Amino acid sequence: MSTNLKSFCIGHALPLFKPPIAYEMLCPKSLGVPNEIVVDDHRFGVGIDGGALAEYSQFFGLHDMLLYGDVVAEHLFLFQYRKFISTQVGGVESASPWVRVVRPDPAPGLFPSQDQLNAFSGRLAVGSVFDFGESIASNYALVHVIDDFVLFAAACAQSGALSNADIKSFATLRGIIPSPSVCCIHVDVFIKIMDILRRVWNIYVLHYQTKRDGYQRRVSGYLLERLHSYLLCKWLLDNTEPHIQVWQRYVVTDAV
Repeated sequence: MSTNLKSFCIGHALPLFKPPIAYEMLCPKSLGVPNEIVVDDHRFGVGIDGGALAEYSQFFGLHDMLLYGDVVAEHLFLFQYRKFISTQVGGVESASPWVRVVRPDPAPGLFPSQDQLNAFSGRLAVGSVFDFGESIASNYALVHVIDDFVLFAAACAQSGALSNADIKSFATLRGIIPSPSVCCIHVDVFIKIMDILRRVWNIYVLHYQTKRDGYQRRVSGYLLERLHSYLLCKWLLDNTEPHIQVWQRYVVTDAV
């Protein structure tokens, strides 16, 4: 049982539903609500666009707050304004087989209760692994700029955070955990993940990142999400983190 669990909704907008728990918003700009912690995307200095990190900008801020003692917790429950995981199965199937969809009104009934979260004693709970039938690199190239993935792999190598075998496996692994940051996680595991991601990103943003516009603007976030997913898959397979639980992943939408 977790003796101190804190919940955070990460994103630029308030949830599309009313979560039945106490939580704080981690947002890039003020949303005008009392339960918010603003983690500004522009805090990295001249020439570095924190918005390219997507939600990892706020996760890096949470990482700092945990290290400096501004946030004290044993476990974290992390969700987004329209994404969460739960032990309950409901909603309806979607075109994406790794996620179920639910309308805003019934969403609170599927969302974990505070008692359920307080009872969590594992190291990590995430959504399921999805095998998309091709490598992470090949899949990335379908909707993003493959040059960015190649340069990100170079940053992985230069960072010293991953071995040569890790980098090869990262590029060629067929499975992925979509939205791996939506989870219930022990603080030690969260810090370990963010330490690795930050080491890689520090190299990538200084030496390799190309500024993109439109949908591709959040290039660092897309790449870090793939690396985040790879780390969880690796730790699950090699028993580094053997107590990873699989919960149901949901997207909240009005379009059901």
